[in-house]
Amino acid sequence: MNAVRVAITHAKQTIHPVHSLVCTDPELSRELLFYFDVTDGCETAINYVEGDPDVYERALHAQADVEDCEVYRDANGGCYSYLRSELDAHNRRLAAAFRRETLAVVPPVEFLPDRRMIVSLVGTSTDVREIRNEIPDAVSMEVVSVGSIPGSTRSALTAKQRRAIETAWELGYYELPREANLEAIASELECAISTVSNLLRRAHATLVAAELGVTEDGNGRVGGVTAARTSDV
Repeated sequence: MNAVRVAITHAKQTIHPVHSLVCTDPELSRELLFYFDVTDGCETAINYVEGDPDVYERALHAQADVEDCEVYRDANGGCYSYLRSELDAHNRRLAAAFRRETLAVVPPVEFLPDRRMIVSLVGTSTDVREIRNEIPDAVSMEVVSVGSIPGSTRSALTAKQRRAIETAWELGYYELPREANLEAIASELECAISTVSNLLRRAHATLVAAELGVTEDGNGRVGGVTAARTSDV
């Protein structure tokens, strides 16, 4: 038996509308699927979404494929949800490819903004080969790692912090010399310059703390640096 982590890259027409929400809405950054069951073409799932719960709940209710859903907000600016939705032919075929006696899918399954679905598996080499052969033609699969299944944790950044970082990167804020300033980022995000400055400062502090492996104390400080709680912004 092997532990394998694979990345399934969807095309626009193959990714389920529910899972595509993190790809199309900048207020939502990642979905973690903790439980799922496919019966008679319907998926029952429990997930966690990083991002604005109100945006996510409105988007779910607007989806024609969603038969039932409940959204439960948490204290970190994200939400858990229970939902039942109908699968199209692409996703029925994809689900069938992973349904094997010798294969275990280890949750959570991650859905990322670039339409990748990260899946951790325990099975045989034959399982992996057959999955690759049986998934829809418009979907691609690559092996990310073999031998261990790293735990997946919720991002330390809030959806707004992540969006600010991504926009700053895309505009060249981190280039040398710098190709964009805070005013340009604020214009792109349609918010105040002070808001952008605050988002980036808090995001930088959080990322540095994570890299150094330090944690904040009750006063929100890490190793002498003021850190941002993800619920602050």
